[in-house]
Amino acid sequence: MGTYYSVKIARPPEGMTAESLQPGVAEVLDAVVAEISTYDDSSELSRLNQNPSTDWIPISANLHRVIAEGQRISSLTDGAFDITIGPLVNLWGFGPETRPARLPTEAEIADAKARVGWHKLELRADPPALRKARGDIYIDLSALGEGYGADRVGNWLESQGIENYMVAVAGAIRTRGINAKGEPWAIAIEEPLPDRRSVHRIIPVSNRALSTSGDYRNFFEENGKRYSHEIDPMTGAPVDKRLGSVTVVDETAMVADGWATALMVLGDRRGPEVAESQGLVAYFIVRDQQDQPRGFGSKSFESLLGR
Repeated sequence: MGTYYSVKIARPPEGMTAESLQPGVAEVLDAVVAEISTYDDSSELSRLNQNPSTDWIPISANLHRVIAEGQRISSLTDGAFDITIGPLVNLWGFGPETRPARLPTEAEIADAKARVGWHKLELRADPPALRKARGDIYIDLSALGEGYGADRVGNWLESQGIENYMVAVAGAIRTRGINAKGEPWAIAIEEPLPDRRSVHRIIPVSNRALSTSGDYRNFFEENGKRYSHEIDPMTGAPVDKRLGSVTVVDETAMVADGWATALMVLGDRRGPEVAESQGLVAYFIVRDQQDQPRGFGSKSFESLLGR
């Protein structure tokens, strides 16, 4: 998946060690990669992207579940979140391919946008299948995949009798129970600063998942301008807004992951509006003209975690 993961366990069952758990965690994540990775040419998603058919294509129940969640968020954001964004992600150099030596042209962006659109996908639940409106649709599940991976690892840990854990796959985190101090897991939200790591605030999270999306880690600069990996499907270009990061807390890491990206693309005005309309537990950090960060939470965030 092109990223890292971390697993922390507090008060494990007697006799359980990190060494004994590591193979099982790796096996779960290998299965996730085999389903949804665009970095693995043999994954189920890669084979789906390579398939030029516009007929119904059978897919696994797991892949259907992730794609269905992406389509749900797309419908609630009028397409600001879009899992068919892959051609634009690759064009700007944020996919599995090497970054191009120059910025894409308007013509190249227009060509890629013609292949993008969540309405170009049709899903069927029973039996699970997908149909593409055009054969060159390229699905990218990166905005859900880290959270999906964290959820899968968390489910497996629970099946091993583990009640207190924190799983992080990049910016997506899932927690259960308490930490080693007997307290809720303390999760740091970083300042959206590309040149250093600094904690903006720490929030307690227990039996919930959290994901942060921002423009300050995965980006490149050209002619003094920063280009983020967060692509707006409407413009076909990286987001260019005051919003530095969004953190979402939800029951599952996959849902939190998707919404964090969606709100990031929506920006500092529409993002909070959608968060309120959907009752999301969300925290936004915006930058002023001097690049100084200012954070604020949705009503649900303040009632749950704002204390």
